[in-house]
Amino acid sequence: MNAHDLNQPPHSVDAEQAVLGGLLLDNGAWDRIADLLTPADFYLADHRLMFETMRDMFERGEPVDVVTLAARIEARGEAQKVGLGYVATLSTQTPSAANIVRYAGIVTEKRARRDLLAAGHRIAGMASTDGGDAGDAIQEAQALVMALTEGRSAGSEPQAVDDLLPAVLRSIDERFHKAGEFSGVASGYGDLDRLTCGLQPGDLVIVAGRPSMGKTTLAVNIAENVAADGGVALVFSLEMGARQLVERSVCRFGGISTTAVRNGDMRQEDFERLLVAHKRLQGKRLVIDDTPSTSPARMRAKARKVKHRYGRLDLVVIDYLQLMAGDGNTRSEQLGGLTRALKLMARELGAPVVLLSQLNRGLEQRTDKRPVLSDLRESGAIEQDADVVLMVHRPDYYDADSPHTGLAEVLIRKQRMGPLGTVTLCFEGEFSRFHDVDHDALREAKAHAYTASNPRPTRRKGGFDD
Repeated sequence: MNAHDLNQPPHSVDAEQAVLGGLLLDNGAWDRIADLLTPADFYLADHRLMFETMRDMFERGEPVDVVTLAARIEARGEAQKVGLGYVATLSTQTPSAANIVRYAGIVTEKRARRDLLAAGHRIAGMASTDGGDAGDAIQEAQALVMALTEGRSAGSEPQAVDDLLPAVLRSIDERFHKAGEFSGVASGYGDLDRLTCGLQPGDLVIVAGRPSMGKTTLAVNIAENVAADGGVALVFSLEMGARQLVERSVCRFGGISTTAVRNGDMRQEDFERLLVAHKRLQGKRLVIDDTPSTSPARMRAKARKVKHRYGRLDLVVIDYLQLMAGDGNTRSEQLGGLTRALKLMARELGAPVVLLSQLNRGLEQRTDKRPVLSDLRESGAIEQDADVVLMVHRPDYYDADSPHTGLAEVLIRKQRMGPLGTVTLCFEGEFSRFHDVDHDALREAKAHAYTASNPRPTRRKGGFDD
C-alpha cells in the first residue's frame, strides 16, 4: 500500500466494474442484487450514473446492453460523462455474472467503510471544536454511529405463509391457554386493558388531548403502573423536568395534594404519606430523560442503553410530539417523519411507544367537544402511522354542572387489531392520578343525574279517582 492509497477513501473499482459488466452480460442477474445496491454505493461518479440508468431501465422492463445503455445515457444529456467505449469495455472485461452477488457485497462493504470514515471525521471535528456541551456532542456522535448501524442492518426477507403459519398457530394456542391474561403490556387500567389486550410490543400508541385534559398524567401513570408491576418504563419528558415528574409521582402514590406540595403548605400527615410514597416508588425501574430538545435517533440510542442496562424495556413514553424537531419543508412533513421514525423505533425495541400529541383548538368551537381523529394537530401522518389512538376528554372541564364531575373518557378512536370504544376513568387532578371507576357507583350516579334532569310531572287532578 502506497501513500496514494492511504489518501483514497475505501473503494474497489474492479468490483464496481464487475457488477456493471455482469448486468450487461446477464439482465437476469438484476433480480439477485436489486435489493443489495443503490447508486450511492458506487464510488466513481460514472459508475453511479451507469447503475442508476440501468436500474431505471430494469424497472421499466427494458433490455439493457451496451447499445441501449449508451442510448439512454445520451438521452439524459450525460453522454459526456460516460463514453460508449467505456461501456463496451465493461461488457468485454467481465467474464460472467456468476459471482455478481459477491461483487455487490464488496461494493457495499467499501461504501460502509467510507461512511464510517466520514462519520469518524465528523466526530473528530466535534471533539476538537471549542464551545458547546460535550454531552450533546457525545449524543450526536452516538446518533451518527447508530445511523450507520441501521444502514447496515439487513431487512427481513419475504416469508411464505407456509413458513409463518406454525409460529402464528403456536401464538394463538398460547393465548388460548393463557385466557384472561393480556397479550401486551398491561396499562394498569382494567377496562382499557380489556379492550386493547394491553399495549402491544412494537405498537405506536398516540395519547392525544387538549391542554388540561390529563394526557401527560395518564401516560405517566401508565409508565408508573408498568414499573410497579416489575417492568421497565422509560419516559422522555420534553416539557417537564425529571424532578417535577417525580414530585407528581410522589403525590399520586402518597395521596398528597400537588398544590400543597408546590406551596409547602403541608401537614404532618402529609409527611407520613410521603414515606408511604417513597416506599412504593423505591426500587421501581422508572427511568426519566428530560432533555428538552431531542430527536428519534437520540431517543433510540438512550432506549437501547436502558434496555441493555436492565435487560428489558417494556414501555417508552414521549411527552410530546409537537415539541420535537424534524426534517421537512412543512411542519406536517416534519411530524410525519417523526412519527414514522418513532414507529420504527417501537418495532426495533419490541416495546410499545406511547406518544403524546396535541389536538387542534378548533374542537373547542363545537357543541360536542369529544375529539375525533381529524382533530389530531398538524399532520394526518399521525393517524396513519399510529397503531392505536387514545383521546382524553373530561366533560366537567367544559361544563361545571356536568353530572360526570371527576370522570374522564378515554376514547379509543383507532385500534388496528381491536375494537373502538370508550373507557371511563376517575380523574383526580389534585393528586395527579387516574384510577378505575366503581361501575356500580357510576351507574347510580348516572341514574341520579337522569332523574334530576328529568323530574316526574306533578300529579294532576281528575281521572277516575276524582
